[in-house]
Amino acid sequence: MKKRLIAIALCLALIPALGLLASCKDTQQPPDTAPQGGQEGGIGAKTVAVLIPGPAGYFNAVKEGIDRAANEFGITVLYADAEWNAAKQVSQIEDYIQKKVDLLAICCVDAKAIESAIPLAQEANIPVIAFTNGIGTEPTGAYPGIVTYVGQNEIDTGEVVGEYAKKLLGDAGGKVARIEGVPGTTPQINRRAGFEMAIASNPNIEIVATQSSEWDKDKAIGITEDWISANLELDLIFAQDAGSAAGAAMALTEVGLRDKVFVLAIDGSIEAMQSVRDGLIDCTTWMSAKDEGYQTIRAAYKYFNGESVPPVTQLKQILITKDNCNDYEGEF
Repeated sequence: MKKRLIAIALCLALIPALGLLASCKDTQQPPDTAPQGGQEGGIGAKTVAVLIPGPAGYFNAVKEGIDRAANEFGITVLYADAEWNAAKQVSQIEDYIQKKVDLLAICCVDAKAIESAIPLAQEANIPVIAFTNGIGTEPTGAYPGIVTYVGQNEIDTGEVVGEYAKKLLGDAGGKVARIEGVPGTTPQINRRAGFEMAIASNPNIEIVATQSSEWDKDKAIGITEDWISANLELDLIFAQDAGSAAGAAMALTEVGLRDKVFVLAIDGSIEAMQSVRDGLIDCTTWMSAKDEGYQTIRAAYKYFNGESVPPVTQLKQILITKDNCNDYEGEF
């Protein structure tokens, strides 16, 4: 009789545990939407869907900042990667709207293509924050109906590098080639515009070639090798990211032309900072990607709490040259 009572007690004790296991199994998330975040905060449980445009080292650092803020502010984060496919990103937005997330944080693949999805979120009363890559064509990142844009003004960033190009080339000017990022993205469009604005005051600076590496170093190597093979006369190469700049510099170095052509970049990566220190490239820019991610979730937290959030949360890029490269560290 005693043994039977013990067995019954054990069975009763196991029932809650078995229920918990079943509950855990039912709430597992697929890999691309695995939740991140800390404990529930004063705002109650909130879920933010973060839509990344595609794989890139930069977004690994952005995610670090996002996850740190999510833990600090008690917000659950779901991630989705569009793999540089604008149609896929719109579909992901529609999916998260159906799931009734509390806020969409979007880094868009295509600044114009994404606009069709914003009214869908607004109709569902789901607020939107844009970060890194703004929505639409406004260079400040401001966009009607969204909470805020968090990130740099890409035109300002392009202008910073353009002013340095103008300084390096002097009054005599020279021939410039551009290696650009993924066509149609906010950085590609606005970095070009800012660079052109800066060099416009010197009519002796001529753009002789423009090609897209799509942020890929190997493609930039191939592009530069083609220019060299075609005997294209160059005084400066402006690459819209540091990986492409390093690739261009490597191709020039291989044929003994690096000391005859300036190579400029935008990008505060670990590789970029080291490339400036080593003299492989002449300049880059730096802005904290981690802080950009952190500020995105912080803006969401403030919005949830009913606090005022400005239409633009601008972060500044700093010009990095051999004179100040040891004062900053790359994050990705």
